Amino acid sequence: MELVVIIILLVLSIFLQLEARYSSKNYLEDYDEQLEEMKNSLNVVAQVLHKLPELVPQFKIETNPLSQILEFFQQRAQGEQGSLGAESPRDDTGQYSDGTTQE
Repeated sequence: MELVVIIILLVLSIFLQLEARYSSKNYLEDYDEQLEEMKNSLNVVAQVLHKLPELVPQFKIETNPLSQILEFFQQRAQGEQGSLGAESPRDDTGQYSDGTTQE
């Protein structure tokens, strides 16, 4: 009777080892597939990065962008009207009014 139990346990342990090897093989195959997919994705990104300079338009600025800002401040310093509009007149209390007096 003891011999039958030992044989059954040995067969069971062999079966469990075979199952473990089979499941680990499947796990490694899934892992390899995921690595291959990542490699393909990185290749696509690399191709886009190589073509990126061709896709970006080239800009040339003929005038200095700061010149308009400097002209604006020069005009304001000389007392000329800027593009922001005239300041609204204020009454004696400091509130904005239309310039007429109320009685």
